Amino acid sequence: MRQHILGQTGIVTSHLGFGCVQLTAHEDRSAAIRILEHALASGITHFDVSRIYGFGRAEGILGEFLRGKRHQVTVATKFGIQPPSGLVGNRRVIDLAKKLLGPFPNLLRRARQRGSKMVQSGLFTPQNAVQSLESSLRELRTDSIDVFLLHEATLRDAASEPLLEALRSQVDRGTIRCFGVASSFHHLQKEAIPVPSSYQVLQFEDNAATRNLQMLDKVQGRAVITHSIFQPLRPLCKAIAAQPALTRKYTAHLNIDLADPGVLGALLLQFALRSNPSGVVLFSSTDPKRVSANVGDADSRQYCDLQVSGFLEFVDTILQAAHFPATP
Repeated sequence: MRQHILGQTGIVTSHLGFGCVQLTAHEDRSAAIRILEHALASGITHFDVSRIYGFGRAEGILGEFLRGKRHQVTVATKFGIQPPSGLVGNRRVIDLAKKLLGPFPNLLRRARQRGSKMVQSGLFTPQNAVQSLESSLRELRTDSIDVFLLHEATLRDAASEPLLEALRSQVDRGTIRCFGVASSFHHLQKEAIPVPSSYQVLQFEDNAATRNLQMLDKVQGRAVITHSIFQPLRPLCKAIAAQPALTRKYTAHLNIDLADPGVLGALLLQFALRSNPSGVVLFSSTDPKRVSANVGDADSRQYCDLQVSGFLEFVDTILQAAHFPATP
């Protein structure tokens, strides 16, 4: 797996990163740790998590995995969205609820929806930032966070001078190495105000269908972390099934089987890596085989630039022809 410096941060990490949003989807904690170990063994050294993931449990799982390995990896976590106070990191309560409600999927779904409604967002005061950082350091069992991100903040949230002062203070103390904004692309693009220069990292969704990165005019030398790279896969598969003649035409032209979901996934990944050459491209999975396949596709570069650019034309053409949106 290719290693490089993340933008101008001075932080060396892998080009492909592992998102920890699905860690608590595993049957047990040991299975979650095994997928992290598999990712690291495959060459992935960047791990992305948040205080909200798993209602506070994901950071604890990642922290357990990090014992004895912290020097080998970079860790990004986020603040600003807080899980319900009674559930924060409470493995026993959450596991018991899942066990009791497991045979009743409708009740489990309602419980999850109710818990989601209790989530607090937009918590970007200096006090929120420091308290969340302290919790993250404790859960991750580390002295410092490599990348500390505002989770779903607007640029007006990020421009708060008291918040910036608090974050710079934590950099001076050594508890974080750099900080940035992790938000939906429309939060970053819709506001006319600039991103304060202290934010060295921007994280947002980008893929072959949306191509947000090329539209963002606020990058200005910052490090970029992208995610949701496989989001177009399902609508693409549906569009291909609806437009077989068009698919055959592009398959012959590009000399690649565009009806093969594996080929589509590899091309989506290749685009994401080439679009963001000095940043990190995130994906998440609970399947070790999928992790290995993604790393293999990232390392192989089996498709040339002409094939990747032709694939982008195919994506635009077939989604339009089938009247499918870029996102499911």
